[in-house]
Amino acid sequence: MNYTIKRGEQEYGPYTLAELQKYVATGNVLLTDSCRSEGMNEWVPVQQVIGNIPVPVAAPPASAAAAFQISPYPLPPNLHWGIAILLGVITCGLFGWVWVFVQSGWMRKVQPSSKAIVYYGAAVGLLILSVFVSYSGAEARPFSGLFNLAGGIMWLVASFNMRSSIEEHYITTEPLPGGFALSGVMTFFFNIYYFQYHFTKIREMKERQGVYA
Repeated sequence: MNYTIKRGEQEYGPYTLAELQKYVATGNVLLTDSCRSEGMNEWVPVQQVIGNIPVPVAAPPASAAAAFQISPYPLPPNLHWGIAILLGVITCGLFGWVWVFVQSGWMRKVQPSSKAIVYYGAAVGLLILSVFVSYSGAEARPFSGLFNLAGGIMWLVASFNMRSSIEEHYITTEPLPGGFALSGVMTFFFNIYYFQYHFTKIREMKERQGVYA
């Protein structure tokens, strides 16, 4: 069961009971704060939910915002996944060629080991080259197909590298409650739009929690 914490007009969470106990033990959540689970209609003191556990003598944080750790990592790209799909359809996929660099650029900031932006750059370069070659004459058209195939393969390499980097970040570096995993099948067929779907959900959750400056 998950619990939402309320202090003043600010709400944080949801948190599991174990997380709630940990935050109380570290002084980040006060026993006098209000909390409510999914099955509760009214707010009750945290003390009523978890009982007595040791709380440090240190003075409570000066403000509700200071009660929770501020993340040093920027939020994922700010674009609703539905709008991303619409723009992709309207532009016949060209929007995706631009948006991958927004996503992979953000990924490089939070996970410097990610090579997705390099692979996406190579993929887009090969795909553009295939278009130019296709207009170079009939004798060059077979090479256009090869460049197009190579670009498609490199795009998938980039997408799966991106998938690995996202999972590494949200499993080890900045773990999400309840764990995190991305589908290989969805990555294969929908990649950037599938990633943006999760980025939208993660961003909304983080903003509700108030853990970003």
